[in-house]
Amino acid sequence: MVKLFDIIGDEFMSIYFDNSATTRPFPETVSAMVAAMEEGYYNPSALYGPAVEASRTIQKVREQFAAVLRVRPEEVIFTSGGTESNNLALMGFARHLRGKAHLLVNPSEHSSVHEVYLELQRRGHEVEFLENDESGCVTEEILKRHMRQDTAMVSVMHVNNESGAVNDIETLARTAKTINPNCMFHSDGVQAFLKVPAVDLKHIDAYTISGHKFHGPRGSGVCYVKKDSFIQQILFGGSQEGHMRPGTENGPAIIGMGAALAQYLKHHEEYISRILAVKHRLYGNLSRLGGTRLNGPMIDASAPQILSVGFMGANAETMVNALAERGIYCGTGSACSSRAVGKNRTLNAMKVPAQFMAGTLRFSFSYENTLEEADIVSAALGEILTRLRRFRRR
Repeated sequence: MVKLFDIIGDEFMSIYFDNSATTRPFPETVSAMVAAMEEGYYNPSALYGPAVEASRTIQKVREQFAAVLRVRPEEVIFTSGGTESNNLALMGFARHLRGKAHLLVNPSEHSSVHEVYLELQRRGHEVEFLENDESGCVTEEILKRHMRQDTAMVSVMHVNNESGAVNDIETLARTAKTINPNCMFHSDGVQAFLKVPAVDLKHIDAYTISGHKFHGPRGSGVCYVKKDSFIQQILFGGSQEGHMRPGTENGPAIIGMGAALAQYLKHHEEYISRILAVKHRLYGNLSRLGGTRLNGPMIDASAPQILSVGFMGANAETMVNALAERGIYCGTGSACSSRAVGKNRTLNAMKVPAQFMAGTLRFSFSYENTLEEADIVSAALGEILTRLRRFRRR
Protein backbone atom coordinates (compact mmCIF):
# COMPACT_ATOMS: atom_id res chain seq x y z
CA MET A 1 0.00 0.00 0.00
CA VAL A 2 1.07 3.60 -0.64
CA LYS A 3 2.62 5.43 2.31
CA LEU A 4 1.12 8.81 3.23
CA PHE A 5 1.08 11.34 1.56
CA ASP A 6 1.22 12.55 -2.01
CA ILE A 7 2.23 16.22 -1.96
CA ILE A 8 1.23 18.73 -4.61
CA GLY A 9 3.23 21.90 -3.96
CA ASP A 10 2.69 22.72 -0.29
CA GLU A 11 -0.74 21.12 -0.11
CA PHE A 12 -1.90 17.60 0.58
CA MET A 13 -3.66 15.73 -2.17
CA SER A 14 -7.45 15.87 -1.73
CA ILE A 15 -9.38 12.60 -1.98
CA TYR A 16 -13.17 12.69 -2.16
CA PHE A 17 -14.88 9.44 -1.11
CA ASP A 18 -18.28 10.95 -0.26
CA ASN A 19 -20.00 10.83 -3.63
CA SER A 20 -23.29 9.60 -2.18
CA ALA A 21 -23.56 12.97 -0.43
CA THR A 22 -22.99 14.86 -3.68
CA THR A 23 -20.90 14.58 -6.83
CA ARG A 24 -18.73 17.05 -8.70
CA PRO A 25 -20.70 18.26 -11.76
CA PHE A 26 -19.41 17.05 -15.11
CA PRO A 27 -17.73 19.81 -17.18
CA GLU A 28 -20.53 19.13 -19.68
CA THR A 29 -23.07 19.89 -16.94
CA VAL A 30 -21.47 23.23 -16.17
CA SER A 31 -21.14 24.18 -19.85
CA ALA A 32 -24.78 23.35 -20.55
CA MET A 33 -25.93 25.38 -17.56
CA VAL A 34 -23.81 28.41 -18.46
CA ALA A 35 -25.19 28.36 -22.01
CA ALA A 36 -28.74 28.07 -20.67
CA MET A 37 -28.20 31.02 -18.34
CA GLU A 38 -26.43 33.21 -20.89
CA GLU A 39 -28.42 32.37 -24.01
CA GLY A 40 -31.52 30.34 -23.10
CA TYR A 41 -32.67 32.33 -20.10
CA TYR A 42 -36.19 32.95 -21.39
CA ASN A 43 -39.30 31.96 -19.43
CA PRO A 44 -40.49 28.69 -21.00
CA SER A 45 -44.12 29.70 -20.46
CA ALA A 46 -43.86 32.79 -22.69
CA LEU A 47 -45.14 32.69 -26.28
CA TYR A 48 -42.33 34.29 -28.32
CA GLY A 49 -39.72 32.33 -30.23
CA PRO A 50 -36.75 32.08 -27.83
CA ALA A 51 -39.09 31.16 -24.95
CA VAL A 52 -40.74 28.46 -27.04
CA GLU A 53 -37.28 27.11 -27.84
CA ALA A 54 -36.43 27.05 -24.12
CA SER A 55 -39.61 25.05 -23.52
CA ARG A 56 -38.68 22.62 -26.29
CA THR A 57 -35.24 22.10 -24.78
CA ILE A 58 -36.79 21.23 -21.42
CA GLN A 59 -39.17 18.85 -23.15
CA LYS A 60 -36.23 17.09 -24.81
CA VAL A 61 -34.67 16.51 -21.38
CA ARG A 62 -38.01 15.17 -20.16
CA GLU A 63 -38.00 12.72 -23.06
CA GLN A 64 -34.42 11.69 -22.18
CA PHE A 65 -35.47 10.67 -18.68
CA ALA A 66 -38.67 9.04 -19.90
CA ALA A 67 -36.64 6.87 -22.28
CA VAL A 68 -34.26 5.71 -19.53
CA LEU A 69 -37.11 5.04 -17.09
CA ARG A 70 -39.28 3.53 -19.86
CA VAL A 71 -42.27 5.69 -18.98
CA ARG A 72 -44.34 8.37 -20.71
CA PRO A 73 -42.76 11.86 -20.93
CA GLU A 74 -45.82 13.39 -19.27
CA GLU A 75 -45.14 11.17 -16.22
CA VAL A 76 -41.76 12.85 -15.66
CA ILE A 77 -42.06 15.82 -13.28
CA PHE A 78 -39.06 18.10 -12.78
CA THR A 79 -38.41 19.16 -9.17
CA SER A 80 -35.65 20.69 -7.07
CA GLY A 81 -34.27 17.30 -5.99
CA GLY A 82 -34.87 14.08 -4.09
CA THR A 83 -36.38 15.64 -0.97
CA GLU A 84 -39.00 17.59 -2.88
CA SER A 85 -39.72 14.60 -5.12
CA ASN A 86 -40.32 12.32 -2.13
CA ASN A 87 -42.56 14.91 -0.50
CA LEU A 88 -44.52 15.39 -3.72
CA ALA A 89 -45.11 11.64 -4.08
CA LEU A 90 -46.05 10.96 -0.46
CA MET A 91 -47.84 14.12 0.62
CA GLY A 92 -49.43 14.30 -2.83
CA PHE A 93 -50.96 10.86 -2.37
CA ALA A 94 -51.90 11.60 1.25
CA ARG A 95 -54.22 14.36 -0.03
CA HIS A 96 -56.26 11.56 -1.63
CA LEU A 97 -56.65 9.62 1.64
CA ARG A 98 -59.85 9.79 3.66
CA GLY A 99 -60.01 8.75 7.30
CA LYS A 100 -57.30 6.75 9.06
CA ALA A 101 -55.17 4.87 6.51
CA HIS A 102 -52.70 2.01 7.00
CA LEU A 103 -49.24 2.95 5.69
CA LEU A 104 -46.08 0.83 5.44
CA VAL A 105 -42.53 2.16 5.29
CA ASN A 106 -39.05 0.67 5.26
CA PRO A 107 -37.33 1.58 8.58
CA SER A 108 -34.08 2.66 6.92
CA GLU A 109 -35.48 5.22 4.48
CA HIS A 110 -33.81 8.56 3.87
CA SER A 111 -35.05 11.26 6.24
CA SER A 112 -37.01 12.91 3.42
CA VAL A 113 -39.24 9.81 3.43
CA HIS A 114 -39.04 8.79 7.09
CA GLU A 115 -40.04 12.20 8.38
CA VAL A 116 -42.98 12.45 5.98
CA TYR A 117 -44.36 9.22 7.45
CA LEU A 118 -43.88 10.59 10.96
CA GLU A 119 -45.86 13.66 9.93
CA LEU A 120 -48.62 11.47 8.48
CA GLN A 121 -48.63 9.53 11.75
CA ARG A 122 -49.10 12.79 13.64
CA ARG A 123 -52.05 13.53 11.37
CA GLY A 124 -53.76 10.35 12.51
CA HIS A 125 -52.72 7.71 9.99
CA GLU A 126 -51.57 4.24 11.10
CA VAL A 127 -47.90 3.99 10.17
CA GLU A 128 -46.22 0.60 10.46
CA PHE A 129 -42.48 0.14 10.03
CA LEU A 130 -41.24 -2.91 8.14
CA GLU A 131 -38.11 -4.82 9.14
CA ASN A 132 -34.85 -5.25 7.28
CA ASP A 133 -33.01 -8.53 7.01
CA GLU A 134 -29.37 -8.59 8.12
CA SER A 135 -28.23 -7.37 4.70
CA GLY A 136 -30.42 -4.29 5.03
CA CYS A 137 -33.14 -5.33 2.59
CA VAL A 138 -36.92 -5.59 2.77
CA THR A 139 -37.75 -9.06 1.46
CA GLU A 140 -40.99 -10.22 -0.11
CA GLU A 141 -41.66 -12.34 2.99
CA ILE A 142 -41.27 -9.31 5.26
CA LEU A 143 -43.67 -7.27 3.14
CA LYS A 144 -46.26 -10.08 3.08
CA ARG A 145 -46.22 -10.26 6.89
CA HIS A 146 -47.24 -6.61 7.17
CA MET A 147 -49.23 -5.89 4.02
CA ARG A 148 -53.01 -5.75 4.47
CA GLN A 149 -55.88 -5.51 2.03
CA ASP A 150 -56.49 -1.97 3.27
CA THR A 151 -52.85 -0.83 3.15
CA ALA A 152 -52.98 2.47 1.28
CA MET A 153 -49.30 3.33 0.75
CA VAL A 154 -45.94 1.54 0.78
CA SER A 155 -42.44 3.05 0.57
CA VAL A 156 -39.30 0.99 0.02
CA MET A 157 -36.18 2.66 -1.33
CA HIS A 158 -34.41 1.11 -4.32
CA VAL A 159 -30.86 1.48 -2.93
CA ASN A 160 -30.09 2.36 0.67
CA ASN A 161 -28.01 5.52 0.85
CA GLU A 162 -25.88 4.27 3.75
CA SER A 163 -25.37 0.52 3.25
CA GLY A 164 -25.84 0.23 -0.52
CA ALA A 165 -28.41 -2.55 0.00
CA VAL A 166 -30.48 -3.06 -3.16
CA ASN A 167 -34.17 -3.82 -2.69
CA ASP A 168 -36.07 -5.84 -5.28
CA ILE A 169 -38.66 -3.10 -5.68
CA GLU A 170 -40.13 -4.66 -8.81
CA THR A 171 -41.12 -7.81 -6.90
CA LEU A 172 -42.17 -5.86 -3.80
CA ALA A 173 -44.43 -3.56 -5.81
CA ARG A 174 -46.03 -6.48 -7.63
CA THR A 175 -46.64 -8.26 -4.31
CA ALA A 176 -48.18 -5.14 -2.76
CA LYS A 177 -50.48 -4.64 -5.75
CA THR A 178 -51.53 -8.31 -5.62
CA ILE A 179 -52.74 -7.85 -2.04
CA ASN A 180 -54.26 -4.40 -2.63
CA PRO A 181 -54.36 -3.19 -6.25
CA ASN A 182 -55.28 0.31 -5.04
CA CYS A 183 -52.27 0.88 -2.78
CA MET A 184 -49.67 3.45 -3.86
CA PHE A 185 -46.13 2.04 -4.10
CA HIS A 186 -43.34 4.61 -3.86
CA SER A 187 -39.59 4.08 -4.17
CA ASP A 188 -36.74 6.51 -3.55
CA GLY A 189 -34.38 5.90 -6.46
CA VAL A 190 -31.88 8.65 -5.65
CA GLN A 191 -28.91 6.32 -5.02
CA ALA A 192 -30.03 3.74 -7.58
CA PHE A 193 -30.50 5.77 -10.75
CA LEU A 194 -27.74 4.95 -13.28
CA LYS A 195 -25.87 2.90 -10.65
CA VAL A 196 -27.90 -0.34 -10.65
CA PRO A 197 -29.92 -1.88 -13.51
CA ALA A 198 -33.19 -0.09 -14.24
CA VAL A 199 -36.35 -1.91 -13.23
CA ASP A 200 -39.80 -2.17 -14.78
CA LEU A 201 -41.90 0.56 -13.15
CA LYS A 202 -45.16 -1.07 -14.21
CA HIS A 203 -46.35 -1.59 -10.61
CA ILE A 204 -44.54 1.43 -9.12
CA ASP A 205 -46.55 4.64 -8.79
CA ALA A 206 -43.75 7.05 -7.88
CA TYR A 207 -39.96 6.92 -8.31
CA THR A 208 -37.64 9.74 -7.32
CA ILE A 209 -34.29 10.97 -8.66
CA SER A 210 -31.77 13.68 -7.68
CA GLY A 211 -29.52 15.30 -10.28
CA HIS A 212 -26.54 16.02 -8.05
CA LYS A 213 -26.03 12.32 -7.32
CA PHE A 214 -24.91 11.66 -10.92
CA HIS A 215 -22.80 14.75 -11.60
CA GLY A 216 -25.71 17.03 -12.38
CA PRO A 217 -26.47 20.26 -10.53
CA ARG A 218 -27.94 20.62 -7.07
CA GLY A 219 -31.49 21.90 -7.15
CA SER A 220 -32.48 19.46 -9.89
CA GLY A 221 -34.55 16.30 -9.62
CA VAL A 222 -37.24 14.11 -11.09
CA CYS A 223 -40.40 12.61 -9.68
CA TYR A 224 -41.89 9.92 -11.88
CA VAL A 225 -45.63 9.98 -11.20
CA LYS A 226 -47.58 7.19 -12.84
CA LYS A 227 -50.67 8.30 -14.71
CA ASP A 228 -53.89 7.80 -12.70
CA SER A 229 -51.94 7.17 -9.48
CA PHE A 230 -54.07 9.62 -7.40
CA ILE A 231 -50.97 11.65 -6.52
CA GLN A 232 -52.02 15.31 -6.36
CA GLN A 233 -50.08 18.56 -6.38
CA ILE A 234 -48.93 19.95 -3.03
CA LEU A 235 -47.98 23.41 -4.33
CA PHE A 236 -50.30 25.88 -6.03
CA GLY A 237 -49.91 28.88 -8.28
CA GLY A 238 -49.20 27.75 -11.83
CA SER A 239 -49.78 25.16 -14.52
CA GLN A 240 -46.16 24.08 -15.03
CA GLU A 241 -45.24 20.39 -14.96
CA GLY A 242 -48.81 19.38 -15.72
CA HIS A 243 -50.01 21.39 -12.70
CA MET A 244 -48.01 19.01 -10.48
CA ARG A 245 -45.15 21.41 -9.70
CA PRO A 246 -46.12 25.05 -10.31
CA GLY A 247 -43.57 27.83 -10.70
CA THR A 248 -41.25 28.95 -13.47
CA GLU A 249 -39.12 26.00 -14.52
CA ASN A 250 -35.45 26.07 -13.52
CA GLY A 251 -34.26 25.71 -17.09
CA PRO A 252 -30.50 25.79 -16.42
CA ALA A 253 -30.78 23.10 -13.71
CA ILE A 254 -33.00 20.88 -15.86
CA ILE A 255 -30.72 21.28 -18.89
CA GLY A 256 -27.63 20.67 -16.75
CA MET A 257 -29.21 17.51 -15.37
CA GLY A 258 -29.98 16.38 -18.92
CA ALA A 259 -26.36 16.96 -19.91
CA ALA A 260 -25.20 14.89 -16.93
CA LEU A 261 -27.58 12.08 -17.89
CA ALA A 262 -26.26 12.06 -21.47
CA GLN A 263 -22.64 12.04 -20.29
CA TYR A 264 -23.22 9.23 -17.79
CA LEU A 265 -25.03 7.10 -20.35
CA LYS A 266 -22.26 7.67 -22.89
CA HIS A 267 -19.62 6.24 -20.53
CA HIS A 268 -21.82 4.12 -18.27
CA GLU A 269 -19.99 0.80 -18.52
CA GLU A 270 -16.60 2.46 -18.06
CA TYR A 271 -17.72 4.49 -15.05
CA ILE A 272 -19.30 1.55 -13.22
CA SER A 273 -16.23 -0.60 -13.91
CA ARG A 274 -13.94 2.06 -12.42
CA ILE A 275 -16.16 2.51 -9.38
CA LEU A 276 -16.30 -1.23 -8.69
CA ALA A 277 -12.53 -1.58 -9.00
CA VAL A 278 -11.95 1.15 -6.41
CA LYS A 279 -14.58 -0.32 -4.08
CA HIS A 280 -13.00 -3.79 -4.22
CA ARG A 281 -9.50 -2.39 -3.72
CA LEU A 282 -10.49 -0.31 -0.71
CA TYR A 283 -12.46 -3.09 0.97
CA GLY A 284 -9.67 -5.58 0.37
CA ASN A 285 -7.20 -3.22 2.04
CA LEU A 286 -9.50 -2.35 4.95
CA SER A 287 -10.41 -5.96 5.68
CA ARG A 288 -6.74 -6.64 6.39
CA LEU A 289 -6.63 -4.00 9.12
CA GLY A 290 -8.52 -6.27 11.55
CA GLY A 291 -11.55 -5.45 13.65
CA THR A 292 -13.62 -4.48 10.61
CA ARG A 293 -17.15 -5.39 9.56
CA LEU A 294 -18.87 -5.00 6.20
CA ASN A 295 -22.31 -3.50 6.83
CA GLY A 296 -24.96 -4.61 4.38
CA PRO A 297 -24.90 -7.21 1.62
CA MET A 298 -21.83 -8.98 0.29
CA ILE A 299 -19.71 -6.53 -1.63
CA ASP A 300 -20.91 -7.61 -5.09
CA ALA A 301 -24.58 -7.62 -4.04
CA SER A 302 -24.67 -3.97 -2.98
CA ALA A 303 -24.81 -0.87 -5.17
CA PRO A 304 -21.39 -0.37 -6.79
CA GLN A 305 -20.74 3.12 -5.44
CA ILE A 306 -21.37 2.54 -1.71
CA LEU A 307 -19.23 0.78 0.89
CA SER A 308 -20.17 0.80 4.59
CA VAL A 309 -17.54 -0.52 6.98
CA GLY A 310 -17.59 -0.67 10.77
CA PHE A 311 -14.33 -0.37 12.73
CA MET A 312 -14.14 -1.82 16.23
CA GLY A 313 -12.55 0.34 18.89
CA ALA A 314 -13.00 3.64 17.05
CA ASN A 315 -15.45 6.52 16.83
CA ALA A 316 -16.74 7.43 13.38
CA GLU A 317 -16.71 11.19 13.88
CA THR A 318 -13.16 11.06 15.21
CA MET A 319 -12.04 9.08 12.17
CA VAL A 320 -13.82 11.43 9.75
CA ASN A 321 -12.11 14.44 11.32
CA ALA A 322 -8.70 12.73 11.36
CA LEU A 323 -9.07 11.81 7.68
CA ALA A 324 -10.23 15.32 6.80
CA GLU A 325 -7.05 16.73 8.34
CA ARG A 326 -5.22 14.65 5.75
CA GLY A 327 -7.38 15.90 2.87
CA ILE A 328 -9.48 12.72 2.75
CA TYR A 329 -13.25 13.12 2.80
CA CYS A 330 -15.78 10.40 3.56
CA GLY A 331 -19.01 10.19 5.56
CA THR A 332 -20.61 8.48 8.50
CA GLY A 333 -23.95 8.01 6.72
CA SER A 334 -26.55 10.21 5.08
CA ALA A 335 -25.26 13.76 4.71
CA CYS A 336 -28.81 14.97 5.43
CA SER A 337 -28.77 13.43 8.91
CA SER A 338 -25.07 13.10 9.80
CA ARG A 339 -25.35 15.78 12.49
CA ALA A 340 -28.50 14.30 14.02
CA VAL A 341 -28.33 12.93 17.54
CA GLY A 342 -29.31 9.33 18.25
CA LYS A 343 -28.93 5.85 16.86
CA ASN A 344 -28.42 5.27 13.17
CA ARG A 345 -31.74 3.87 11.89
CA THR A 346 -30.17 2.00 8.98
CA LEU A 347 -27.49 0.23 11.02
CA ASN A 348 -29.95 -0.43 13.82
CA ALA A 349 -32.40 -2.03 11.37
CA MET A 350 -29.61 -4.34 10.17
CA LYS A 351 -28.78 -5.24 13.80
CA VAL A 352 -25.18 -4.07 13.45
CA PRO A 353 -23.40 -4.73 16.78
CA ALA A 354 -22.90 -1.60 18.88
CA GLN A 355 -19.10 -1.87 18.85
CA PHE A 356 -19.14 -1.58 15.04
CA MET A 357 -22.06 0.85 14.75
CA ALA A 358 -20.18 3.58 16.62
CA GLY A 359 -17.24 3.24 14.26
CA THR A 360 -19.01 2.98 10.90
CA LEU A 361 -17.81 4.97 7.90
CA ARG A 362 -19.50 5.25 4.52
CA PHE A 363 -17.23 5.47 1.51
CA SER A 364 -18.87 6.32 -1.80
CA PHE A 365 -17.19 6.52 -5.15
CA SER A 366 -17.36 8.14 -8.57
CA TYR A 367 -15.66 7.67 -11.92
CA GLU A 368 -12.99 10.16 -10.78
CA ASN A 369 -11.64 7.95 -7.99
CA THR A 370 -8.57 5.76 -8.51
CA LEU A 371 -6.95 2.63 -7.12
CA GLU A 372 -4.09 4.76 -5.81
CA GLU A 373 -6.58 6.81 -3.80
CA ALA A 374 -7.99 3.61 -2.31
CA ASP A 375 -4.48 2.65 -1.18
CA ILE A 376 -3.83 6.09 0.32
CA VAL A 377 -7.12 6.09 2.23
CA SER A 378 -6.60 2.61 3.65
CA ALA A 379 -3.04 3.51 4.70
CA ALA A 380 -4.33 6.62 6.45
CA LEU A 381 -7.03 4.66 8.23
CA GLY A 382 -4.53 2.05 9.31
CA GLU A 383 -2.43 4.72 11.02
CA ILE A 384 -5.47 6.41 12.58
CA LEU A 385 -6.92 3.14 13.89
CA THR A 386 -3.61 2.09 15.41
CA ARG A 387 -3.50 5.33 17.40
CA LEU A 388 -7.16 5.24 18.44
CA ARG A 389 -7.08 1.61 19.53
CA ARG A 390 -3.84 2.10 21.44
CA PHE A 391 -5.39 5.08 23.24
CA ARG A 392 -8.54 3.09 24.15
CA ARG A 393 -6.46 0.30 25.70
CA ARG A 394 -4.80 2.68 28.17
